[in-house]
Amino acid sequence: MRGGWQRTRARRRLGLAVCGVTLVALAGVLRLWWRDAATAGVLVSAIGAFVSVLALVGDFLRGDADTSSRSPEERRRAAADALADAVREQWAAEARLRRLRDPAPLEVRWTVADRRLADHPRNVRRARPLPAPRAGRLDDVTAEFAALPGRRMVVLGGPGSGKSVLAMRFVLARLAERSPGGAVPVIFPLAGWDPETTGLRDWLAERLALDYRPLAAPADERRTLARALLDAGLVLPVLDGFDELARPVYALAVRRVNAELDDDLPLLLTGRGEAWAAAVAEGDVLTGADVVELLPLSLSQAGAHLERTSRPRYPDGGRPVTVWTPVLRVLAERPELPAALALTSPLMVALARAVYGDDTSRDPAELLDEERLPTVEAVEGHLLEAFVPAAFLDAGPGAAPKAVRRLTLLARTLQVRGRGRIGWWELDRLLPPAVRVFAPGLVSLAMLSALLVPVVLARAAAQLASVHDVVAVLATLAGQTLGFALGTVLLLPSARSRPRAFLTRQTVVTSGASMLLWIGVAWADDLRFGFRFGAVSDGWVPDLLGGCLFSLLFSLFFGLAGLPRRPVPAGLPWTGRAGRAVARVGGAALLVGGAGVTGAALLGRIPDPWTALLATTGAAAGGALLASGTRHGGGVPEGPRAGRLARRFAAGLVRGTAGALLVGVVACTAAGLAATGVTILKTRSAEDLSGRRIEGWRFSERHGVRSAVTSRPTRGTLLLPGDGARAVAYPEGSPPADCSLPLVRERSCVAFTSRRTRFEARDGAVVVRLVTAGAAGGETVAYAANLRSVLPERGRGWLTQGSVAGVVDRCLPPFLAAGVLIGVVGGCVCGVYRLLSVPSDLMRAAGPGSSLRTDRAASLSRGGCVALLVAVVCVPVVLLPGDWGGLVHLGTQLWLPLGTAALALSAWGRFVVARVWLAATGRLPWRLMGFLEDAHRRGVLRRSGASYEFRHLRLQNHLAQGLEGAGWHGGGGAPSGRGGDGGRVPAGRRPSVRERARAFGREDHRDPARDPRRPG
Repeated sequence: MRGGWQRTRARRRLGLAVCGVTLVALAGVLRLWWRDAATAGVLVSAIGAFVSVLALVGDFLRGDADTSSRSPEERRRAAADALADAVREQWAAEARLRRLRDPAPLEVRWTVADRRLADHPRNVRRARPLPAPRAGRLDDVTAEFAALPGRRMVVLGGPGSGKSVLAMRFVLARLAERSPGGAVPVIFPLAGWDPETTGLRDWLAERLALDYRPLAAPADERRTLARALLDAGLVLPVLDGFDELARPVYALAVRRVNAELDDDLPLLLTGRGEAWAAAVAEGDVLTGADVVELLPLSLSQAGAHLERTSRPRYPDGGRPVTVWTPVLRVLAERPELPAALALTSPLMVALARAVYGDDTSRDPAELLDEERLPTVEAVEGHLLEAFVPAAFLDAGPGAAPKAVRRLTLLARTLQVRGRGRIGWWELDRLLPPAVRVFAPGLVSLAMLSALLVPVVLARAAAQLASVHDVVAVLATLAGQTLGFALGTVLLLPSARSRPRAFLTRQTVVTSGASMLLWIGVAWADDLRFGFRFGAVSDGWVPDLLGGCLFSLLFSLFFGLAGLPRRPVPAGLPWTGRAGRAVARVGGAALLVGGAGVTGAALLGRIPDPWTALLATTGAAAGGALLASGTRHGGGVPEGPRAGRLARRFAAGLVRGTAGALLVGVVACTAAGLAATGVTILKTRSAEDLSGRRIEGWRFSERHGVRSAVTSRPTRGTLLLPGDGARAVAYPEGSPPADCSLPLVRERSCVAFTSRRTRFEARDGAVVVRLVTAGAAGGETVAYAANLRSVLPERGRGWLTQGSVAGVVDRCLPPFLAAGVLIGVVGGCVCGVYRLLSVPSDLMRAAGPGSSLRTDRAASLSRGGCVALLVAVVCVPVVLLPGDWGGLVHLGTQLWLPLGTAALALSAWGRFVVARVWLAATGRLPWRLMGFLEDAHRRGVLRRSGASYEFRHLRLQNHLAQGLEGAGWHGGGGAPSGRGGDGGRVPAGRRPSVRERARAFGREDHRDPARDPRRPG
């Protein structure tokens, strides 16, 4: 491994040496040949970046060498230890939440199942004597499992019989005995597996990577870390819920398990007895596995647990009784009642404990109502229906129905997805598809508008917009929203995308989209005068298509950086005190400096709007860095390494620049050729206007020079780029953008009124000569394309008619330069994203709220740093002599939207959209995370790392059916079905079982609050 790293470093040094020699030679040649030293310097920088990337592109395609000092085995063991910590924290918290030991676990007994459902005894015991038929408690399963030579066991039981609790307790017991680097027991709900399309190992690895995100990191070129742990035997699968598979695939599932798991790999599988019997009859037994069956609870076991967990009362100073005492007496007399049969399930006992707890004021005697609850299924449905309202009883008036409605929405979502867990970053799945696709663009525009507020207050915002027509502005915004939507779908990688294949796809998609959009721009706009960025357009269609192109470009940058189509939470790169201290110091400096400059701009002391905008962005980025420096990273712990952050940034910069240059140059060349081709078609024929007068214009041609002259006053604005470069003329009502820039003091805008305006064309290349009056009067030669609107339509075609080479020379070069700029900016975006985007440690996250706050800090820091770094990179473009091709406009328009796009496309940005939409539509509350945490605290949901899931699949299924708790009345009123007569029996009718229990309760179960003999 060390040798590979040394070879990689040698290749990079050789590439840098070649680049250096090439740049020196290039600088000498250009300095001798090019008269303008500033232009030569800019060309050296641009071509040097291109050559540097070409020298390193081979290294990019080969991939980075593994710089880790740990061996693959050590990495796997460290990952297994981290996984063990996460699993232990997850299920220990769940055990506390379910009150499994409050005051003591409900003891479920088991026995050996029918021998026909298990493998041959010799395969199970492997030459050891087979013990006699036996039974035991739930805690004995772990010891029984350890005693099996093959360590494979199938646990059968009915619905709600305690299989999931057994799996939980089994996992905790195995983790307590686990040594460092040993196998980690992990529960896999089988409901999400399709044996017909996915192999077991593939599904286990995919599920591990989904539920424990750090394991999605690559272990080598072929496998993820999750797959490496499985292949190394460091995962003990606990397959929970075999009966939740589709009935036709039972046999295939067993065959898949036998074929794909190693003979010595431990395994625990749970399911219903009838499902396993069908699988064995149609397929096979589980090789080397013993089969045990959980026994139903006896009524005495259930009653003892319910009595033990209820508040004791002492009527008449005698023996203690509880709310359950009269009900249990009746059930003991009538064991055939549906309630007695339902309470043989541990799940129903746990639900009954919650529904009829001391805080609910409900009377469990309603379970004896045979008219309302005539079957066991009706009793179970009643308990499931009443559980959520009982859990939220003390949350305030009206809270219980709202909680049921909101949890029903989550349950239905999980049912549709086929997964049992949902994270806050996945809540955008609840949005309509159109909202989910278009929202990132709208969020980016909203954040951009918020950053522009200080500039508006400084009364300088007019210089930031190149188009003042409302329709054009709306068209640009609509185009940007559409571009974000298309880019999110087409240019961001999915979870299964391979880097090289996806880079090819990005190149093809970007080139195709750019060609189509630029064909539309060239057809709707007039590019015959030449093309430059920031020019005045004809109508709203070019603005719409231009906005779409702009946002597609942003999506391309983040797609190259590796931002997935469905982003996951990110952590912060600093894991030690030194890194956090640097973040705090840097953030404080940016915050103080940016706030000071912004305040000066608001007071009118700094008239330049771009300075105010840069300062505002710097203050926002500084605040985010300062806040993130006060938090622990939350990323995957790798330990402090010197230069690790610098190497990450350099790798992202090199890879991003190479990819962005490739895509940018190819796409811009294709788009330029397409736009040029359309423009050539539009200039092929034109009416001869020489010697004619049209609408006050006199057209003539002399010595190959065509001209159009008018003496009517022409008003507008001249943009003076400085450095003696040609001015750019803008018509009245469309003032130029970027009249002043912080680093270009000579750049300015002046209004003009031309007494005589003359357009001159040589081979289709048109300039305009403006003769102005006054003390500063004279003739000014300016770029003519923006003034074409003052010419008659026929005059435009006649003036621009020329050779094909002339059209190519006027239109294509700005596209090629834009491709190089895209490469440089894309490299910066990728470098920052790689630096500040480390995977969040969702396995060991303190909770969903903690991972949300960490991702928010990382997203804000990343967005601010992207904007500032791109602004710095665009400085050479701003200083480009003469504002060639309008690239200054492109450079000034890139940096800030890229920062807001980074926020909008992050996991936190998607969550903000989901939160706002779901709250606005009334489907979920505004305090969404608070509601989910409250449901977890009340025992309805359970936490799995940074995700939530329902405490039991039956509860999720019941809520997904849309039952909203119609039988719940809450409070201390009579339960549903109870009369208001205080329980009196009409004359002439025999008392029912429920009425006898109520009468028994009035005698032996007085309310101690009203009993004068209650002990003080």
